[in-house]
Amino acid sequence: MVVLTWFGVAVLLVLRAAYAPGGLVLSTDDNMRLVEVRDLLSGQSWFDTTQWRMNAPYGLPMHWSRLVDVGIAGLILLFRLVTNPKTAETWALYVWPLLPLLPALLALTHIAYRLTDRIGALFALALGASCVAAIIPFKPGNIDHHNVQLALSLSMVACLIDVNRSCWAGAFAALAAALTMGVGMETLPYVLMAFLALAVWWIVDGGFSTNVAAFGITFAIANLLLLFSTTATAYRFSSACDTFSGFYALVGAITGLGIVALTKLARLATAAQRAAGAAGLCVVVLIAAAVIGPACLRGPYAAVDPRIVPIWFSGVDEVQSPFTMGRMAPGDFVGGYLYCVLAAAASGAAIFLVRRQSRPAMGMICAIAFVAFVIASIEMRALYFAVVFATPGVVVVAIRLLERVPVSKTVSILATFAAVLVSSDASYAFVGERIQKSLPLARQYTPVQMKWVDACMMPPAFHQLAALPRGRVAALIDMGPMILASTHHSTLAGPYHRNAAGILDAFAIFAGSAVEQRATLRRRSVDYVAICTPEPDYKHWGRKAKPDSLLKADAKGEVEPWLEPVVTQPIGGEIRIFRVRHDRLG
Repeated sequence: MVVLTWFGVAVLLVLRAAYAPGGLVLSTDDNMRLVEVRDLLSGQSWFDTTQWRMNAPYGLPMHWSRLVDVGIAGLILLFRLVTNPKTAETWALYVWPLLPLLPALLALTHIAYRLTDRIGALFALALGASCVAAIIPFKPGNIDHHNVQLALSLSMVACLIDVNRSCWAGAFAALAAALTMGVGMETLPYVLMAFLALAVWWIVDGGFSTNVAAFGITFAIANLLLLFSTTATAYRFSSACDTFSGFYALVGAITGLGIVALTKLARLATAAQRAAGAAGLCVVVLIAAAVIGPACLRGPYAAVDPRIVPIWFSGVDEVQSPFTMGRMAPGDFVGGYLYCVLAAAASGAAIFLVRRQSRPAMGMICAIAFVAFVIASIEMRALYFAVVFATPGVVVVAIRLLERVPVSKTVSILATFAAVLVSSDASYAFVGERIQKSLPLARQYTPVQMKWVDACMMPPAFHQLAALPRGRVAALIDMGPMILASTHHSTLAGPYHRNAAGILDAFAIFAGSAVEQRATLRRRSVDYVAICTPEPDYKHWGRKAKPDSLLKADAKGEVEPWLEPVVTQPIGGEIRIFRVRHDRLG
């Protein structure tokens, strides 16, 4: 049933993407991932994740993992056996996001089966297949890394709830935990909560110490293997906080070995002794983290340059709170965050509704779901995780309610169908969409977004730029990855927290004074300036721009004397292109 459901959902997603207006739409991160994969296939070192065409001429050391790159690259090479390279790449863009959906559905179904029964498993499968928030990361074209993280995180939970049954469950849970951190540090809070929940379970029970030891030794080994097999050379012996580095590998290895010492070497017969041992290990790990990488205790993004916060970071959609997004898109707030609130509440209630022997597992799931909900209440990007982690709790509540309704078999089927509709976020998304469409067109978030995306981000808009001789392009931030993916040019700015230098220099070119603009154009040896008026940063930076800036002049219809128009009547979009006349910069 899981495989058939996955296949059906995959076919629907592919057909919808194939026949969508404009074809496959890639986000900025999807475009950047595609460029990284192309570079790997073109011979860039496995241990070099620098994007040399971004932040030109210095390059941008990316914090992304090769673990995702290798999967996409492998598909492209496989498809090249039967078709041309361009078509092979397109097929990979369609197929890759669908592959992690299968283990995600398997994990979700297994969790529900352990907590309830076969009916609950089928109920979870129906929710997973219809869940809008959970399905979005698996849509064709979504090749960044969130779908892989969702699948690995759910797999970690699915194995953890069986850790009292089998040592293999502990080993696979540890492997999934290490891999999801290796892919990206966004899942670190869920891994930490999983560790704490497992510790509490072991302290109270203590009867499956061997299985917990298997978890610990596997986690330690997996961290060290990731360090030497997939980690970029620049991070292997560093304390980089925003990517898997020597810091996380060493702390992970200490944690894993500490778990083994507690469960197999120490003689901890009582719950109090186990609690004291676990607390001691936490102190040791914290001290080790403080010594090895003290800056990382402030979070993965503690090193973000504060100067880019007001001009870019504070406006990134995925780091907005749901309440901020709710003012811009009230329909999406109803379809997304409101359902998340109800699902989190159901997850908490499920602890008291499951069988007694399943309560530790449900408590562990609820703890992880609660962490995801708290993060989603601060930053919207955690919404996917909050919804999928809370889904088992929704299933438990729905199944228990259905069991208490004395009806005939026919009515029971109808009641189950109605329960799926009420429990799925698809119903809330439908209501949210109705609310959104009832607003004036200027306030409808998605159409407004797609208007500037069509003008500034779609491949046809870059055809004229791609036809120009290879050079260095200064453009607004979100256009950066598309320039790399659609042309042979290099660029300065891209929407990445490590690209502070490129973002600041792009801001100086567009919004700085004439003196700052000329100096930056000379220092960066910029060949072209690309301007797309509908791009949100055009207005955002325009409000902060100096009186004699490029943006102020462009808004008046004036052209700076050191810029020579190349494309003033764009075809396929609204990107206007200017050649930089270095002989006029002075």
